[in-house]
Amino acid sequence: MSTPTGLNLGGSTYVPASKPSFAALPVPRNAALAFLLSLLLPGLGQFYCRKNSRAAWTMIFFLISLIATILLIPSLVGEAADATAMFWGLLLRIAIFLYGFAFLDAYFTAREMTAGTDPFIAENPRIAAILNLLTRGFGYFYLGQRALGFAVFIGLGIFQQVIVHSLTASSGVAGPLILELVLAALGIHAYEIARKREKEILATIDPPPQPLAQSGLPPAVPVGLAVLLAAAYIGLCCIGLLLPNYSAIDQSHARILVRPQDTVYSNPTYGIEFKAPATWSLTDEDTKFPVGARRNDEVCAADLRLVAWSPFMPVDSYARAISAQLARPESKGSRLVQSTPAMLGGLPARDIVLAIEQQGSHVAEHQIAAKKGMTLYILTTDSLTQSTAVCQPDFQFIQQNFILSKQTPR
Repeated sequence: MSTPTGLNLGGSTYVPASKPSFAALPVPRNAALAFLLSLLLPGLGQFYCRKNSRAAWTMIFFLISLIATILLIPSLVGEAADATAMFWGLLLRIAIFLYGFAFLDAYFTAREMTAGTDPFIAENPRIAAILNLLTRGFGYFYLGQRALGFAVFIGLGIFQQVIVHSLTASSGVAGPLILELVLAALGIHAYEIARKREKEILATIDPPPQPLAQSGLPPAVPVGLAVLLAAAYIGLCCIGLLLPNYSAIDQSHARILVRPQDTVYSNPTYGIEFKAPATWSLTDEDTKFPVGARRNDEVCAADLRLVAWSPFMPVDSYARAISAQLARPESKGSRLVQSTPAMLGGLPARDIVLAIEQQGSHVAEHQIAAKKGMTLYILTTDSLTQSTAVCQPDFQFIQQNFILSKQTPR
């Protein structure tokens, strides 16, 4: 009679059968090269590791997001800026996250292939994490946890519509920042689930007799770069919290003083003082901009606008955005004539000269833009006649007498 496997007839001790094991299947790949290729263009490192489907999806979505982000920059200036900003931020987020995912995944995939463990990893922890970061629980569907995926998809949708939107309406971008933290937690959770399964599988794999040497690039390099990228993104989100809100100008402390030599609008809330000659009339009834001005003969007009502006974007970027807007077909012949250095409120500025088409003819418009902190001050002057010389002395008076206090706008 044959002896059952693991049964010792000479004693009372039962020896269990050894656990099943699998031989590693090493495929040499240079992790440093995979990392550098993905730094150059997301997806290239995965192509190098023969993960063609993953590489193609990463590259396609990254390039679409990046190109759309660049093309939408001009739309961040103008009447539709608020509606565009949210979509632009979403696209920028996708591009940043996919960039980090690409070089991390390429590096660690190359190491796993060299170690021979890659063929045994059915559920990649990095894919599970990025899916949860970029979607509402799709990482759980990838892991086969459909019930949890549906629960997160529905629950996160309700959370976003009710709580996040209410927080956004009351405190600016606090809502989106909280949503980012929730998505980060979901990404970490999906990663941990997949990582636990991966460890269980790796415990059944025998290392090769002569392991292939890994590249000299330590894991701390790609991981550290990913941490820096995440910190930069969080910094961008925090800047959004600090940006002033000019969607509705607070005119509660504003006043207009008519004097023999000039007419003055002042608003201590924003630390601005706008002066026009005595032949001009000022109004502060519109909450879209602090003050509008028009000469009594209806030939010359001016107004002052405040725009929340990133501290990383120079004033020149505003001129480029205006130029891109006027290049569109709906601009109907309007064009940017020139952009020259100027001064406004004691600050370096750009005098952007536009030719605006009105009733078949062009009138001159100057937009003098200066930046202080996170605010762009734009003084717009319009000559409502073909002769710009008629208004020029008054425009110079307004520009030279515009005052910004040391107070930082809220």
